[in-house]
Amino acid sequence: MSVPLLTTKLYIPPPRPNLVPRPRLLRDLDEGLRLGHRLTLVSAPAGFGKTTLVAEWICSLAREAAWLAVDEEDDDPRRFFTYLIAALRQIDAKIGRAARGLLSAPQPPPVESLVALILNDLLASSEAFVLVLDDYHLIQATQIHDALAFLLEHQPPAMHLALVTRQDPPLPLARLRGRGQVTEIREQDLRFTPEEASTFLSQTMGLALAPEAAQALEARTEGWITGLQLAALALQENPSPARTRSFVAGFTGDDRYVTDYLIAEVLQRQPAAMREFLRQTAVLDRLTAPLCDAVVKIKDWSLEGSRQVLPGLLSLGSRPQSQAFLDHLDQANLFIVPLDNRRQWYRYHRLFAEFLRTALDREEEKPLHQRAMRWYEGQGMMSQAIHHALAYASITEDWSDAQRLIRLAAEETVHKGDLLALGNWLDILPEASVRADGMLALYHAWVLALQGDLSQAAEYARSAELCLQQAIAPAAERGKLLTLRSFVTVFGLQDYESALDLAAGALELLSEDQVYWRVMALWAMAESQERTRNVTEAIATLREARRTGRLLDGQLFFAPAELFLATTLQLHGQRREAVAVCQEAIEWYTDEVGRTSPVAGMIFSRLGMLHHEADQLDLAWDCLERGLALSQQLAMDSPIMYSLSFAAPTLYALGKADEALAALQRAYEHGAQSGLADAEWCRAVEADIHLKMGDQAAVQRWATTAGMAPDEEPHYLRMDQYLVYARLLLAQGQLAEVRAWLGSLAAFARERGLIRWLITIQILKALATHRAGDGPVARDYLAEAVQMAAPEDYVRAFFEEDPQVLDLLPNVRRVAPQFIDRLLDQAAPAAPSEPTQKIAAPRPAGQPLVEPLTARELEVLGLIAAGLSNREIAERLFIVVGTVKRHINNIYGKLQVRRRTEAVARARELGLL
Repeated sequence: MSVPLLTTKLYIPPPRPNLVPRPRLLRDLDEGLRLGHRLTLVSAPAGFGKTTLVAEWICSLAREAAWLAVDEEDDDPRRFFTYLIAALRQIDAKIGRAARGLLSAPQPPPVESLVALILNDLLASSEAFVLVLDDYHLIQATQIHDALAFLLEHQPPAMHLALVTRQDPPLPLARLRGRGQVTEIREQDLRFTPEEASTFLSQTMGLALAPEAAQALEARTEGWITGLQLAALALQENPSPARTRSFVAGFTGDDRYVTDYLIAEVLQRQPAAMREFLRQTAVLDRLTAPLCDAVVKIKDWSLEGSRQVLPGLLSLGSRPQSQAFLDHLDQANLFIVPLDNRRQWYRYHRLFAEFLRTALDREEEKPLHQRAMRWYEGQGMMSQAIHHALAYASITEDWSDAQRLIRLAAEETVHKGDLLALGNWLDILPEASVRADGMLALYHAWVLALQGDLSQAAEYARSAELCLQQAIAPAAERGKLLTLRSFVTVFGLQDYESALDLAAGALELLSEDQVYWRVMALWAMAESQERTRNVTEAIATLREARRTGRLLDGQLFFAPAELFLATTLQLHGQRREAVAVCQEAIEWYTDEVGRTSPVAGMIFSRLGMLHHEADQLDLAWDCLERGLALSQQLAMDSPIMYSLSFAAPTLYALGKADEALAALQRAYEHGAQSGLADAEWCRAVEADIHLKMGDQAAVQRWATTAGMAPDEEPHYLRMDQYLVYARLLLAQGQLAEVRAWLGSLAAFARERGLIRWLITIQILKALATHRAGDGPVARDYLAEAVQMAAPEDYVRAFFEEDPQVLDLLPNVRRVAPQFIDRLLDQAAPAAPSEPTQKIAAPRPAGQPLVEPLTARELEVLGLIAAGLSNREIAERLFIVVGTVKRHINNIYGKLQVRRRTEAVARARELGLL
């Protein structure tokens, strides 16, 4: 079942009839657009007409607009961005496709990467538009504030952001003010002037008050629009001069007391049926007639005694007619806000709703929440149904409906990757109730496991297992439990044999249509096989996981399975098939307009390494550069760490040793700060480069820190480190130790089918044996290495060892003549190629600019100086032309120039080129 979006949140509130014109404010708003301000901030307390003003402004503009009415539940990055993308798609349906895919992942990326994706889509769209976030004060999440600040910093020229809020958000407003990039409308601006107050009271509220009475009310309310509206409602039934004078004289106190007094006055003058309708619908965040009909229970629906009823309402009798009541409230301006153009969905003014809820006691709320829950469940709107079920349970301590609904919604929620919502629901339930319900305990454990809390996940898994054993659970439920346990066992306990048994048991119980859980079980199985078996078993399992995962169209979080398969094929010596897997995966994760999802970043990087193996360095660098760019969009430590590490050998091969080491240092920092175990692998690659540069002392320090010893029992996860250590022993002339060590490694690699490592081991064995004086045996070792490498073009395997290996190759030419001839030809001295882009070129210190150029702007500036066009720069940097134009505009502004030639001349004058 799907959880539909509330599209009413995306409707622009239509202008009300008899609206008080506010040309002075509209002019200010228009001027901000004309001046190219990035932000319009409308900030004032409740009841000052913020939303009404902005809606009127939007309707008066010639440009497009996207509107999002924020509510309390949007204080969740996944939900906020889901709705934000939905709002932006009102402008252009292509916006947010890649970001929407990422939102379905079990562990979505940081919000900055989502914003980067959205910005790229916005830059590709030419429509000028305004994005309005109404009631933004309801957002408290720091992640969302940070993401919005990032959006403002990189906002495309075609977009203008408008925030409607009761309080200033924690955004860089001071910087925006300093740059003249914000239009601000505040409480003092929104207060009605005496003339506007008079117009409002007479035109909108229909009161013929004496001028002095209108002025007195304006003065007492200090232009507070809601205060005037409340006063007018209280006076409508008896606007006599005597009543007016008495009312105005007693109209004192601060906003809270005024609000309490006036709402009480208003409610007391409503017919009994209307009062009951208002009270009973107060529990609803949104109102629509069928929902109200289901929730409200009133014996007599008539509006007898009211002078403000519409024709036909007096005879409603006992028939529920919520639509007529909503129409009446709408036309009477009784604090109800339409949410769509068809007047089908509404909400109460927030102050009014808060007051109405205070008039309900908890006993009265129970049946209202229960009836709302049932209606939403019937409509398939499970999130809203669960909201009311949890509210009901918090009053009654009866959690049965909440548990039932969460159980119904959990599977779909997991498939959508909305783990935060599911985790929040389960956290509200009593812990004992969750642990006593097998499926709820299982889902809670799964949420915890995918979020990395494996110890807690194991505890809930034990609770789930106990419950399901007692209940004799169906096969599907037992299959999910075994999948969970296999996942926890392989990644938490690292008990690979047990994990294999559990995953196999899960697959026997899960049916073919339970695709999600089968893929997860296959993933856990492959991880265990890779670490304990011949690697061909993991390859077969990963191929099955890949085939099964493709059945879940659009599930971008299966990209790691593609990467895992390519990596494992490479280790097995099947470089060509690994290339094909990467290329097909990249095509799969690229949309029809050529945009590739950032989750494919590491696949690009792996493809670069595969081209590196064949000594296709230019092609390798293109892929590695693209992979790093995509991984940086994700802003997650693990992909960035691997992309930088993969790039280092190619940088070194291209003659960029310093850049290679800098990339590895950055990679290590990304891995270490997130506690990634593979961060130490970066140190091994770094040590290997130091060894190639002749710094044996640095490599020895690494070996000591890493605990390397030639008598260690080989372990799969340390093979790369072992090979670096073997090179060190060889360089130090410890021939007996290295030959024994390499023999142990060769037996391990041969048994596990780790052909790529075996190629390197045999080359190192050939070198060590040759230096020990046994030429024939050395030739045998080298011949085997060539025989394994030639069919798959493992060229760099020979170039990355001691150059002496090239002298030995002619002795084994008979094994693969063409391959060896090509090796020797390619090994001829040549000037190293220049990579097309440096890894994170640092910004020069001490730039003589008030606002220094960023690293990317310096890159663009250098390409401008080289004479490249905007399109050529875009292709070189793997960005769109719109982004290039934005960088160039920033460069012009910072250098205070107007054209390319002036920018280059000024940059050279300042020493930036």
